Amino acid sequence: AGIGTAAFFATGIAAVAEPSKNAPTKDLPIYTRDQVAQHDTHSKGIWVTYKDGVYDITDFVANHPGGSEKIMLAAGKAIDPFWNLYRQHYSSSAPAELLAEMRIGTLDPNEAPLEVDATNPYSNDPARHPGLVFHSTQPCNAELPMTLLDSWVTPAELFFVRHHHPVPHINPEEYRLVVKGPGVEPASFSLEELRSKFKEHTVTSTLQCGGNRRADMNGVAKTSGTAWGCGAISTAQWTGVYLRDVLAACGLADPELAQVEHVTFVGADEMLASVPVEKVYNPYGDVLLAYSMNGEPIPQDHGAPVRAIVPGHVGVRNVKWVTEVHASKEEATGMWQRGMAYKMLPSSVTNLDGIDVESRVSMQEQPVQSVIAMPQSGTVVEGSEVDIKGYSWSGGGRGIVMVDVSTDGGKTWMPATLKEGSEQRPNRAWAWTFWEAEVPIPAEAMKTGTMEICCRATDAASNTQPHSAAPIWNMRGLANNSWHKIILRVDQS
Repeated sequence: AGIGTAAFFATGIAAVAEPSKNAPTKDLPIYTRDQVAQHDTHSKGIWVTYKDGVYDITDFVANHPGGSEKIMLAAGKAIDPFWNLYRQHYSSSAPAELLAEMRIGTLDPNEAPLEVDATNPYSNDPARHPGLVFHSTQPCNAELPMTLLDSWVTPAELFFVRHHHPVPHINPEEYRLVVKGPGVEPASFSLEELRSKFKEHTVTSTLQCGGNRRADMNGVAKTSGTAWGCGAISTAQWTGVYLRDVLAACGLADPELAQVEHVTFVGADEMLASVPVEKVYNPYGDVLLAYSMNGEPIPQDHGAPVRAIVPGHVGVRNVKWVTEVHASKEEATGMWQRGMAYKMLPSSVTNLDGIDVESRVSMQEQPVQSVIAMPQSGTVVEGSEVDIKGYSWSGGGRGIVMVDVSTDGGKTWMPATLKEGSEQRPNRAWAWTFWEAEVPIPAEAMKTGTMEICCRATDAASNTQPHSAAPIWNMRGLANNSWHKIILRVDQS
């Protein structure tokens, strides 16, 4: 079970490659599609086909990272259309290799070919800025390029993109938000009703993927997931209505009395994620149902017409394309909340054998972070000093109080100057803080021709960054906030 999960989570790490073709195997039995169709339950065995192969996936179903419900939709049928929809399966060879181990036969070559709808479900995705750093396009996973980090508020076209499925198309005129759950009088709101019935608020908030800087953590040991650099993070001005106002209008005045502990967002892309009710009802928590981004209607790629904004919490809780809000006694179901995807495990754990994943606390707030955005590693510098700049941020609204830089591996430090974002309230600092520093080029670097610069930030709760990713390494490559380091080439002429 542990091997199967790791293999599927590994998609996105390796170079993009089509799954290997299933070569006919003379020694394996021949089956017709009707015979395969009879194997669609656990009692009969769960079979699927892929290309010309027949596979028994019975023992794997319970461990499918996308949930047993999704893979059971293919029971007794071709799995090809589902892989076309969830194109993460094509991001590396791991899924095809894992499937090959479960092959039990070959489809009858004398049967008339079955037409499979090969229409690409991603063909209607919006066009994207070519400056983004793409890790995959179907689904789109692309980061903000550090070389274009010029604006404290990220332009929408450069805002990082993290998708799991094709982008939903929702007509704003037909949009409805359903609200329900314990203590709630079930209600439905149009986009116009949200705008007209509730007071509008604007919050500037940074969103960061839980896997930001995963590539650096891979330097310790291989993790699973997209190998993000430093750009799975962006900041925007979000405008909408407070979620607590909407819930209160639906009768949920006292969540504790109603025994509500979580609020779940349901996205049109089948995403389910929840946040603690304390965050939603905190008068200074600023949780929004947002319909505007940087003064314009939210673009399709970023959740139009309505998305959740949960300031200070990991990006996945900021659900896009929200169609339902549920007050609940329990956190959301599904892999993105209760599964392995956003669970921190000790660095000593390298497989899931004997691990009760669901009992682990789901990632919500994130640790303090800082990154050197410019110059990039490998840049040639000259003169007596180098100008560097970067970003810093901490989850939970904890403001950045200090950023330090070092050129001797952390033996000595010099303070950076905090810039945009430093004026935020220290316990309500939802957005990142930019910083700059003039760093002298050490005499030794003039001799060797290279120099290393590292940075670390400290937040308002006195949290700071660890020296290395090694002690915080985890299977999923989450929350890498180790010192960020770059190596520059020094012009010795």
